[in-house]
Amino acid sequence: MSRLLHGLNATLSVLLVGGSLWMFPRLPAQVPRHFGLSGTADAYWDATLLHWMALPAIAIIVVVGIYGAAWWVGTTPSAVNMPNQQRYDALSPANQRAIARHVQAFLYGTATAMLVLFSAAQWSTYQVAMSATNTLSGGGRALTLGIPVVLTIATGILAWWLPRRVRRLADD
Repeated sequence: MSRLLHGLNATLSVLLVGGSLWMFPRLPAQVPRHFGLSGTADAYWDATLLHWMALPAIAIIVVVGIYGAAWWVGTTPSAVNMPNQQRYDALSPANQRAIARHVQAFLYGTATAMLVLFSAAQWSTYQVAMSATNTLSGGGRALTLGIPVVLTIATGILAWWLPRRVRRLADD
């Protein structure tokens, strides 16, 4: 599963950066740089390469940070913080690695969600810049608002599930 997510994340990264570079020459002189909660552009800036590539650059920095956290969890599973730390610390190193793999899978999935979020934001910005409207499409708005909600719910589920998994491993 990790290989699939790594491949997907690499592909999404290349598409975000490459697609943004491909779109750049077609941009008008001004592009939106901020949208309000209603999805309406409320600030613009010059369509320079630096401005246009800021969002993809932030996306790559975020994904590298997430991958760094996943690497750290995988190389130092004994340092993972759990709600019932004593029970986790009492697990065998093999069981701690099993928990760490779950956390890593969640982080890799989070990187995927973030790349989709940033790609949707960049594509939506391009659509607004190239059209007569100053409002995000329904799909763009749904993705840019929905993905953080889904990630928040998924984080809550992980926080609920992991201690139970630790308890089951400790009781075996």
